[in-house]
Amino acid sequence: MKKVLLLILSLLALGCQAQEKSFDINQYRDVIMNEYAYPPRYAKSADDVVLKDYALVDIDGDGKPELWVRGDEGQDWQGVFSLDGDSLTLLANADVCSEIKVYKNAVGYHSYISPGQVDEAYSVLKNSRIISSAEMSMKFNIFSEDQEVEYEGYSIDEKEVDEDTYNEFVLKLGDTVEVTPEWKTIE
Repeated sequence: MKKVLLLILSLLALGCQAQEKSFDINQYRDVIMNEYAYPPRYAKSADDVVLKDYALVDIDGDGKPELWVRGDEGQDWQGVFSLDGDSLTLLANADVCSEIKVYKNAVGYHSYISPGQVDEAYSVLKNSRIISSAEMSMKFNIFSEDQEVEYEGYSIDEKEVDEDTYNEFVLKLGDTVEVTPEWKTIE
């Protein structure tokens, strides 16, 4: 059984390597810049957003890598996408106030948008497609003594849910997994 598992993992790795050799980031560059990249909070305009690097990372272990891109260091914009032919599906994005989190079969972000606002979202994958998602947004009054919550919203698969249901979804994601993308410079 162990030999079969090692053989399968080896074949998956070879498939990913073949995709990486034939991968052309430039076919996705305009779509990423025009539809997904936004000026980070400290950029002057959309013209200031520069894609610097990309990596192919197989988040859900199906042998088809997801695309992870990032802007230059001054912007810290990142996006993770599933690839389906010529189309992209945004799975998670982050900027200087956010972080991308990777789980077994899922990816998400946690963001401190501003003092007093926290957002997070998760995409669960199977065969490089989103099978479930969840989002949370919370605003609180940082000037009040108890930092009272002014707004909080939770959703799963675009349907409003209560906090407990949302927290159960997030707990099922398990622990984050360590991912070290092999960044390639975008020419």
